[in-house]
Amino acid sequence: MKKALAILMIFALVASVAVAEVSIGAWGRGLFVPVSNSGKSDEDSVAQNKASWGGAPRIGFTIAGNSDNVGFQIDANGDGGGKMSLGDQQKIWVKPMDMLTISIGNVYDDTLRGNAAFGSFNWDRAMGTWTGEDVTFTRVSTADSLTEIGISDTSMGLKHGSYGQGFVVSVAPVEALYAVVAFTGLNGGLTENLAKNMQIAAGYTIDGIGQIRAQYKSNYAGNIILKDDDGNVIKDDAGNDEVEFIDETLGMVEAAFKLTMVENLMVDFGFRMWTNEDFQGETKTVSLYANYKMDALTVHGLAIYDLNKKDDGYNFAGGVDYDLGDGVAVAGDIRFTNDIKAGGKDAEVAFFAGVTKGFSNGKIGAGVQVKSAADTGYSIPVLLEYWF
Repeated sequence: MKKALAILMIFALVASVAVAEVSIGAWGRGLFVPVSNSGKSDEDSVAQNKASWGGAPRIGFTIAGNSDNVGFQIDANGDGGGKMSLGDQQKIWVKPMDMLTISIGNVYDDTLRGNAAFGSFNWDRAMGTWTGEDVTFTRVSTADSLTEIGISDTSMGLKHGSYGQGFVVSVAPVEALYAVVAFTGLNGGLTENLAKNMQIAAGYTIDGIGQIRAQYKSNYAGNIILKDDDGNVIKDDAGNDEVEFIDETLGMVEAAFKLTMVENLMVDFGFRMWTNEDFQGETKTVSLYANYKMDALTVHGLAIYDLNKKDDGYNFAGGVDYDLGDGVAVAGDIRFTNDIKAGGKDAEVAFFAGVTKGFSNGKIGAGVQVKSAADTGYSIPVLLEYWF
């Protein structure tokens, strides 16, 4: 009898979890780089473990609860040992009706995002490129991060991070239309500044042609950390960061069009500009990403051009992916960045080639990367990646 009751209790527990649809998913990527060298004279080669973007390999997982009307998501990382850390999202969401979703917490919405992630961006970015995400259209985010809207291009910096509390409302009244409003960086600031920290985005899909998108994103400057012309933080006599209150709103306007009317071809064109020239500069950016798929071959192309007040910056890239069958694939890309876009020093040329073996829930691979500017550096990354 006791055994039967125990079995019934287990079945009841399993059934309750299934109805609630609580699930665990995961994604992670790590690189073992046995040899890497920047090419500077008298510099020894180094060996390291890292993620594509630096730091320790990403060992991430997600716990999520989903039902018809209510859910939650917690992204967490176990990178590098020592202690756990948070990932992209920690949010609660509610759907009062089918067309409306309301979210609170640390929220990201990639519905309209325009990425160009291929080639070396997915490997060792330090020896390849940091350009791959938000290229044609920036994701919706509650983070109070002004690096997304150009503040990092001036002599000033902001206290900001990758995470931020916010409140997001998204609507999809018809299948072709999606719109979202996000109040970002909610940290106890004045209510009168609430509308100065927000993001408004919308996209409309034209059947058989493509999708048009537009958005406005802003942050209230408030206290900023002063930096010199070289980007170094200015210190006061006591050694503290020099902080100045700036009663300014810094913003970004974006528009993009994704062409999908040609079979196997995707072309995404984007335009971005800042709204406060005094603090963000006068840069206007035009970007174009395209890929074409033909059987086992995928060809990538990328062009970004910055229309600056003085000299213009630009970079161009091309890449290929080829599926050899049985889970084996090869990839490569080549990139050129002029001196202005690279930081005003030297133009950069980067090359990557790699091979991977894929499985049902991940892959392993190895590659070679070369980056040439004033010096020629290289790395030989070994990649391990999983998804569940």
